[in-house]
Amino acid sequence: MNFAFTKEEEAFRAEVREFISGAMTDEIPSRWLGGLLDTPARQDFVTKMADKGWLSIGFPEKYGGTESTMPLAQYVLNEELHMAQAPIVGKNLGVVVNTLLHQGSEELKQEFVPRILRNEIQWALAYTEPDAGSDLANMQCRAVLDGDEYVINGQKRFITSAHFADYMWTGVRTDPDAPKHKGISLLIIDMDSPGITITPIWTIIGERTNDVFLDNVRVPKERLVGEENKGWQYITEALTYERFAMTSIAPTVRKFQRFVDFVKETEVDGKRLADDPVVRRKIARLSVLVEIGRMLDFRCVAMAVKPDYVPYIEAAMNKMWGGIVETEMSDQFLDILGPHGYLWKDREANASEDALLDGDVADDYLWAGHQRVAAAGVDISKNIIARRYLNLPSS
Repeated sequence: MNFAFTKEEEAFRAEVREFISGAMTDEIPSRWLGGLLDTPARQDFVTKMADKGWLSIGFPEKYGGTESTMPLAQYVLNEELHMAQAPIVGKNLGVVVNTLLHQGSEELKQEFVPRILRNEIQWALAYTEPDAGSDLANMQCRAVLDGDEYVINGQKRFITSAHFADYMWTGVRTDPDAPKHKGISLLIIDMDSPGITITPIWTIIGERTNDVFLDNVRVPKERLVGEENKGWQYITEALTYERFAMTSIAPTVRKFQRFVDFVKETEVDGKRLADDPVVRRKIARLSVLVEIGRMLDFRCVAMAVKPDYVPYIEAAMNKMWGGIVETEMSDQFLDILGPHGYLWKDREANASEDALLDGDVADDYLWAGHQRVAAAGVDISKNIIARRYLNLPSS
C-alpha cells in the first residue's frame, strides 16, 4: 500500500502552507474546537480560501464546485489548517454539504451549497438534548406539521456554534409513536426565526457552547432534509463525516511533535529528559499510538472519496482511536512533567511562570475528556464497530 501523496497534492500542500503563513494574524489561531469561525478575522481568513476556490474543490460544478484531479485535496487542506491551528472548514463542507448532496432536495442544494462554498453562511449542528446526550435516538425536541410549516418546541444543549451561526442543522422528533430510531427528521432552521433563545454555557477550559430553546419556532416544510421520519439515517451519515472531517489526527500529531521537541531540549538535574529510559519508553509507545491514528485517518479519507460510499465503519474507528490517543497522550505528558504539568499560564487566576509548554498540558488533559464524547464519542464508536463490522449482538 502506498501512503505517499501525489506530486500535485504535495504542490497543493505547499501552496496552502504559503497561504497560511501570509494570511495568519494573531487574532486567527485557536487551540480549541477546530478553529471555529466565530470572529470576523477567522471568517475573513476562510473567505480568502473560498476566493481562491479551495472550498469548492471536488464538489459538483452545478452547485459552484470545481472539478479536481486531486481526490485528497480537501483532506490536505484541512490537515494543514489543523496543524497551523487555523479555522477549519469541516463542519460546513464535510458535514452539511456532503449530506445535502446525498440526501437533500434539489431546491436545498441550490439554495445552500453555493453559499457554503463561498463561505457566506455558518452552521450549528443541533442534535444533543439535556436528556439525550450520546443517545441521540432518544431526542424529544418536537416538530409538528401545521399546514406548510413545522412548529418546533424543545431544547438543544451543547450547540457550540449557535451564537454566531446563520442556520441550525437540527434533529427533531416528528413521530412520537414510532420506534425511537424511526420517528426522527432533519430540519434546517434559520437562526433569526422568532422563538429561538440562546444562552451560553462556559466550559472548564473557558470556551463557549450553548443551550438553544425553541418555543413555537416555525420552519417551512421545504427545509426538511430528505424524507420525514428518516432523519436518523441522515444524522448518522452526517456524524460519519463529522468524525473525520472535523476530528483529524493532525492536532494530535502537532501536540505530540511539540512534546517530543520539548523532551529533546529539556534537562532535569543536568540530564536530558530524552536520555531517561522511562521517558523514552513512554514516548516510543505514544509514537506507535499516534502512527496508528495517522493510518486510520488515511484509510478513512481514502474510503470517503469513493463515489457513493459513506465510511461508517472507518469513521467510527478513526474517531474512537483519536479519543483514546488524546487521553493516553495527556496522561503520559502529565506523568513525565510531574507537578509542572498541572500549572496554567497566562490566565487571570492560577497563572504561573513555572508552567511548561505554555501551560497547555493541563488544558489538553481537560480537552481529552471532550474528545472522548464529541461526535458520538469513543463508546458509541465502539458500538458501531461491534454491530456493523463484527456483527455482534446488541445485548
